Amino acid sequence: MSTQTAADPTLTQTAGQFYVMMTPSDVLHSASQRTLAPHMYTVGEYSSQQHEGFNWKMDSLRTPRDERRRAQHNEVERRRRDKINNWIVALSKIIPDCSIDGATKTGASKGGILSKACDYIGELKQHNQRLQESLRAVERVQMDNELLRQQLEELKSENGLLRAQLEHHGIDTITDASAQ
Repeated sequence: MSTQTAADPTLTQTAGQFYVMMTPSDVLHSASQRTLAPHMYTVGEYSSQQHEGFNWKMDSLRTPRDERRRAQHNEVERRRRDKINNWIVALSKIIPDCSIDGATKTGASKGGILSKACDYIGELKQHNQRLQESLRAVERVQMDNELLRQQLEELKSENGLLRAQLEHHGIDTITDASAQ
């Protein structure tokens, strides 16, 4: 609730909220004559406000159930933040040139760590792609080698048949020990 001192007591509506344009004593004495309901804040929106010497506390509107739910929400949120922070620290230990000194809290910021992690992942992807291309090239060479081995065995077999034919016809061949 916003309270302002004005010579003419009127009510003004702005942006969906009602503002009472009266002195604090007029507001307190004429509360039964008002036609507008007072604006209720959401729980915790304005836990305490001070206007012209008054201390408005909305904490008293919270029920024990609301307090438990809020405490539970705060705990869940704290655990979520802790997990995120732990994963960021783990990333900082994995990423080269990105370690955090836990004792002094020096080192890269969370955003810096995440940025370096993205850069590093990009480099790893490129490196992985180059390795895959190299692997495919090696596999092609291995297949070529296997085909050449098969051709070599076929040629050795054919060479043996030709030698046998030459010997059958009485032609002496020079045997090469290294060819066998």
